[in-house]
Amino acid sequence: MQYKKSNLPEEVKVYLREIIRSEVLTDAFYDCDIEIYDEDQVQEFEEDEELLLELTGPGEFTYKSIKPFAGDGSGALWVVIDDSRIGYIGTEGECGIVARNIHEFMNIASAWGGYLADYWHEEVLASREAFYNTMNDPERLEDYDGWKEQEKVFKKFREKHGFTKEIYEMAVAGITVTPFFIIKATDDEYVDTNALISNQDGQESLEKLIKRLESK
Repeated sequence: MQYKKSNLPEEVKVYLREIIRSEVLTDAFYDCDIEIYDEDQVQEFEEDEELLLELTGPGEFTYKSIKPFAGDGSGALWVVIDDSRIGYIGTEGECGIVARNIHEFMNIASAWGGYLADYWHEEVLASREAFYNTMNDPERLEDYDGWKEQEKVFKKFREKHGFTKEIYEMAVAGITVTPFFIIKATDDEYVDTNALISNQDGQESLEKLIKRLESK
């Protein structure tokens, strides 16, 4: 059985097995910049702690357990945090939680279409209207080769798992999870990571977003 020796939670393994065994599903997630790792790639990270440090630099994680299960075209990682949350560690000093669990992550990814980073913005996440306008923007979707075929594949995936296309609340709940996922630098050559929703002032933007949502 694939991922038998992996330390990933079983509910994560179930999705990875399903995706890795299906070329069309693997390609659909790849088109969303989520390259699902096979068993050997997962075990590489589990057996060699230096691989993660090569990306993050020396630092202290605000969560104890970080387990990569996928990557993207930039070399960034999708990770399981403390066997529940799903996070992203980028290559430009950005990281954060994107979903409260693997089920919501798979639902969000299969419903959004294209790169999840398209909604990692304060103004997009601040309202349902802005979120769904962005999600359904034809110009955004046309930037992804074969997105119509991708959507056919994802529709079957959503139906199988009882997923929904109403993902705004999930997306907001994921990216605003506290405590925040931060890697605090322990070397003067590095700096603390930034939240996902902005390149320069991510943590400030994230906290501002939370206040905006709480005031509604």
